[in-house]
Amino acid sequence: MRRMTDGTPTASITEQRQQLISGVIETLIADLKGGTGDKDRRRQVEEWLRTLAEKYPEFRIEVGLRDYYIAEAQRLRIEFDQAQELADKLSLARNIEGFLDRAADYDRRIAER
Repeated sequence: MRRMTDGTPTASITEQRQQLISGVIETLIADLKGGTGDKDRRRQVEEWLRTLAEKYPEFRIEVGLRDYYIAEAQRLRIEFDQAQELADKLSLARNIEGFLDRAADYDRRIAER
């Protein structure tokens, strides 16, 4: 096993990195599914996680994103039920459809693997 200049095995650095990023990813996915933060911040986290999904397939980020899209569609459905204006309902309905389409896309990707 290769060692760092301080004598620490590099495998332990790799393991530590995996543990740290895993915890970050798990927390962010849970926050997304829970609706934490405003919509803009959730979109930023979502975009970053999509890039990480390719880099770290072992963390099953795609499953988390699929679940987030479903949770977001459910939140919007509640808003839809409370909306009074037809224009608001139409906008929410389109957003719900978009989230469900993305969830279905990730579900297909997951099934293909």
